[in-house]
Amino acid sequence: MIGGVSLRGGVGRVEMVALGALLLALVTNGLNLLRVDSKLQTIVVGVILVLAVAIDSLKHRRSGGPGA
Repeated sequence: MIGGVSLRGGVGRVEMVALGALLLALVTNGLNLLRVDSKLQTIVVGVILVLAVAIDSLKHRRSGGPGA
């Protein structure tokens, strides 16, 4: 997921979570500066999060983790 912490549990680092939150804040701020509609901003952030979950799921399946 964003910041290196999986939804499936496990170990994450606080620094990585902070960087993930900073990334989302930067994306939101950039969209504000570009004067993108707030509803579209929500969609863009949602798409980023869905992609992060999908990538984490694919990574988990390829590693052969439990429940894969």
